[in-house]
Amino acid sequence: MSRKLATIEVISELKPIPKADKIEVAIVKGWECVVKKGEFKVGDVIIYVEVDSVMPEKPEFEFLRERKFRVRTIKLRGQVSQGLILPLGNLSGSIGDDVTEILGITKYLSPSEREEVNQQERKLANEKNKLKKFMMRYSWFRRLVLPKNQKKGWPYWVAKTDEERVQNLSWNKFYEQFKDKEVYITEKIDYQSVTFTGKMVSNTTPLIGRFLPKKYKFVVCSRNLTTNNKNSLYWKIAKKYNIEQILRENPTLTIQGEQGSPKVQGNKYGITEPTMWVFNVIDHEKNYHYNYTEMVKFCIKHKLQYVHLVTDYCKLSELGSSVQELVEFSKGKSVLNGSVDREGIVVRSIENGQKLLSFKIINSDFLFKYD
Repeated sequence: MSRKLATIEVISELKPIPKADKIEVAIVKGWECVVKKGEFKVGDVIIYVEVDSVMPEKPEFEFLRERKFRVRTIKLRGQVSQGLILPLGNLSGSIGDDVTEILGITKYLSPSEREEVNQQERKLANEKNKLKKFMMRYSWFRRLVLPKNQKKGWPYWVAKTDEERVQNLSWNKFYEQFKDKEVYITEKIDYQSVTFTGKMVSNTTPLIGRFLPKKYKFVVCSRNLTTNNKNSLYWKIAKKYNIEQILRENPTLTIQGEQGSPKVQGNKYGITEPTMWVFNVIDHEKNYHYNYTEMVKFCIKHKLQYVHLVTDYCKLSELGSSVQELVEFSKGKSVLNGSVDREGIVVRSIENGQKLLSFKIINSDFLFKYD
């Protein structure tokens, strides 16, 4: 499923900005967006466009040209603004409806994400089926084909690593359901996510293969795709930490983490060699998620680094009761480099191997500085 970049929403609150006569803050789904004073009122049905959306090059979005039509985190009169609020206009629909495609909005891709797309495009360019290759020039055909390719390109037995942002949760309902649950909070690191996994598969030797013992198939994934490029950072990390051998000894496990090198994401933390920090260990056969204590023990045993706790175990309610309080809680310096603001935090609750909740909170100061 593609990400909803623009949805029909309601303005829940308007707040003044100190010493600002022409602008104010509109609250939508927990997001704070700067708007012209008097342009909207509480209860207005509008279109909310998320950060990292790329707007089409149309006259009405000309004010974004200097930002290459990308919706970014900005600061006006000291107020952080995340997202773009547009009048509903002639559109109609229900609250929460996705209007991304209708408006011609696309997602901004980081350099590593762009490389994944280029990898897909190269694969499609080498497509031997001439009819399929010809049809790929049409967007409606690509929408039919690409999701299937992507599904094949990702191991079906494990979920991807994307966490939902706290602003996109139905917070009041979510909070009431989970406020008394014990959670642990880890630092979110700004590099690349990686997934190492595998499965016992049947031997493919012709004729006699089905009579032979199964063998372990090791799988390495970037954020969205399986990769077999042995020269990539993903495979260099696998080799450095002996991941394939670890998983051969534990064939039902999946390891997910954040990997970095001096050449990734501007290397804000100043590391000097390829490094990985584990944030998930999952038994994908039993659908059992290791809690933080279990994950740390596993990492120490196998000489793996892991993400650090921002604070000890606590109840969700102790972090704050509103989205704004949680965003403030996410601020602080990185454990990896005390001179750098941390990107944010990840909040999880796992009971008896079952993941009850997991979401991320991005530090708005970090976004403003590095976005």
